[in-house]
Amino acid sequence: MEETQWREDAYKKAFDGMIRYIEVHREAGKNFSIQDLEAMLQTEYDRDGLAWDGRGEVVEIGISARIAAMEQELIKWRKELKNTFNQTP
Repeated sequence: MEETQWREDAYKKAFDGMIRYIEVHREAGKNFSIQDLEAMLQTEYDRDGLAWDGRGEVVEIGISARIAAMEQELIKWRKELKNTFNQTP
C-alpha cells in the first residue's frame, strides 16, 4: 500500500458514510430537514476551527470528508427544492 493510500481510504470511508447517513435520514421522512443538515454542517465548520486539542491527521481527514459530503448533499437538496418550487403551477 502506498504511503498516502490510507489517507484516501479514510477520506472515502468518512465521505461515503456521511452521504449514506444523510440519505437514510432524508428517506426516513419529516424528522430530518434541510435546516438540520445546515446545522450539522455549521457544527463541522466550528469543529474544524477548533484544532486546539491537538487532534491527529485521521480526525482532520474525517472532518474534511464530512464537510465535503454535507456541502455536496446540501447543494443537491437545495437544487431539488428549487426545481420542485419552479414546477409548482
